[in-house]
Amino acid sequence: MPSQEELVLSLVQGEGGKEWASRRTGWESGASEPVCDWDGIECDNDDKKTVVSISLPSSDLSTTIPSQLGQLKSLQTLNLRENIVWGFIPTAVAALTELEIFDVAQNRLTGSIPRFSSTVLRKFDASRNMLTGSLPSDVGASHQLMTLYDAMYNSLTGTIPKSFKEMRNLVTLSLSENGFSGTIPPNLGDLRQLKYLYLDNNNLVGVIPPNVARPDDPSAKGSSMLSEVWFHENMLSGTIPAALADLDKLVNLYIDGNKFTGTIPNALCRPTLNADFFEGVPDDTDRNYCDSVACPANTAAFEGVFPCTKCESSYDNPYLGRTGECINLNQRIILDKFYESTSQSGPWKGSSNWDDEDTFLCDFSGVTCDSNSNVIRIELKGRGLKGTIPEEIGFLSFLEVLDLSDNHLSGFLPSDLRWAPLRHLDVSGNHIKGIVPPMLCLKGGVNGNGDNGDYNCERIACPAATFSPTGRESSSGEMCMPCMDNNANMLGMKTCEALAIAKPFDARGSDSGISVSGLVGLTVSVVVFFIAATFFVALRMNKRRRLRGEEVPQEEMMDDKHVGIERNPAAVSSLPYADEEDYEQVGHRRGRTNLPGSSYRTHVNMPPPDDPLYAGTFPDEEEYDSVASGGSRSNGSSGDDADRSPLGDNNSKNGSWEYPDKIGVRDSGRESSKEVWLDVPKIE
Repeated sequence: MPSQEELVLSLVQGEGGKEWASRRTGWESGASEPVCDWDGIECDNDDKKTVVSISLPSSDLSTTIPSQLGQLKSLQTLNLRENIVWGFIPTAVAALTELEIFDVAQNRLTGSIPRFSSTVLRKFDASRNMLTGSLPSDVGASHQLMTLYDAMYNSLTGTIPKSFKEMRNLVTLSLSENGFSGTIPPNLGDLRQLKYLYLDNNNLVGVIPPNVARPDDPSAKGSSMLSEVWFHENMLSGTIPAALADLDKLVNLYIDGNKFTGTIPNALCRPTLNADFFEGVPDDTDRNYCDSVACPANTAAFEGVFPCTKCESSYDNPYLGRTGECINLNQRIILDKFYESTSQSGPWKGSSNWDDEDTFLCDFSGVTCDSNSNVIRIELKGRGLKGTIPEEIGFLSFLEVLDLSDNHLSGFLPSDLRWAPLRHLDVSGNHIKGIVPPMLCLKGGVNGNGDNGDYNCERIACPAATFSPTGRESSSGEMCMPCMDNNANMLGMKTCEALAIAKPFDARGSDSGISVSGLVGLTVSVVVFFIAATFFVALRMNKRRRLRGEEVPQEEMMDDKHVGIERNPAAVSSLPYADEEDYEQVGHRRGRTNLPGSSYRTHVNMPPPDDPLYAGTFPDEEEYDSVASGGSRSNGSSGDDADRSPLGDNNSKNGSWEYPDKIGVRDSGRESSKEVWLDVPKIE
């Protein structure tokens, strides 16, 4: 069994490690000082020889996390933050049962986050690394004493585990700037100690769970400590729940850059909420405090909040808190955007004239128009499209058929497709991930969805890990069947890779046929699959019998038509904005609270802009002009943009700002609290 000294010295690696060790007390074999007196080392107070803490933050240590540290069975703290630590997080270290603090923030770690065994783990910080994969599904159930869980600024994917609700002592949950998909886990509002909830800049869909503000647990009602809620820059939809106003300690609520409709509830329009967005605004300026939460529909802004600029006549925006530009409704521009987004590998297969500026859009291959030159069909099955489906395609106001099947499309299915009057939608046979946006699941008429009151996401596309011959459930009886392949993680699959059984080959590579054992294995596999499939179909049909005929609220999709765009099947709940003038851009300050023990420290954690490790992670500093149209609008000012990254306070733009004598205040008589909440279909 190696000594404690030998195990600790496993952190010293290479010539760089030796040079690092030479500048510190101890940290060499045969050192005169006992290991408990080395820099950054603490030992048990009783035996004075068992290492319980290794704390070397910001010490310029260049190393990996050696698996030998897993033999320090009494280790309670491992703090290597802000160094140059690369490689994986060893499972042997994650298996330490006494670990209370694991802090490796701001390093160069790769690989996935393993399951940690310690039930006394209180702080986990792996933020600002290069970690991938998904979080362990039981992360919450395993660590009920956790107070801080920070994994922001990585490349994590998958869904956010529902088990986080088991972390009853959690104060900070930070998962910003990753690639998480799916919905916001329910019951987070039951966490009485939760103050800081950061889920921004991911790929989350669905609604804000109402119990974020009004817990399901009766004992937790009225006791919420939530102070900061960051949901911005996702793909969330629905309306803003008025219940959020019940969070009396709420200081920051960021919801911009999503797909929310309706209006901001009046009770949220208070001067104490997002007050930093009005810093630098003259005191004598009339303020609409709703705009500090999100700009209204038919407007846009640099950050989706004050100051808001009204969309021009040929543009539209049905969403709250639109960031950047309003949406250009010109059909040609929408189709050009679609071609640009889906031709990442070059021109499509077959005859394509989409990139020909002289070709009329109704003459594009795969496009059908009506007698008024409105695009009503886009059929591009098997044309080799590669890229993502842009949101703009949902704003073709007369589009009835969209067939993009059997291509190489990736990314996520945009919920914006709910605005088009689609009767047929086929995205099967691609590489689209995530889930079908719940608001799209509630769209009636597409692929027979909503018939007899049955609103079903599987009518749009089979969920991940399932398949059908058409890639979706059909009225003819085709059901989405379970796959046995753990890698079957795409929407709308027509086959499962696990079902493809190749013939065995001999050592020379020739086809030797199927052996007897192979035939037996094949037969068993088919029988097992048939039994599982039969059970799944029976279960699903029984479930549908129970659900059939239940009413699905449709009020949001049956409101008055939104100003500025014709929506044949479903309109937007919104009001025109009264402002008639453009505003100058204001530099906002969107910064996290400086949490004790967290990875955030103002202006310290930001890596150098030229560090190749973080290339593309942080926003570039560039000037943003007009946001209401595609054109430019120069205001003659200069300076740094307001960085919407949650890395600290941001500098306001330099220059002088002119405001109109009066900022238009829209009629807020109609608010989300008076609208009907759309129940999201349960996604299993």
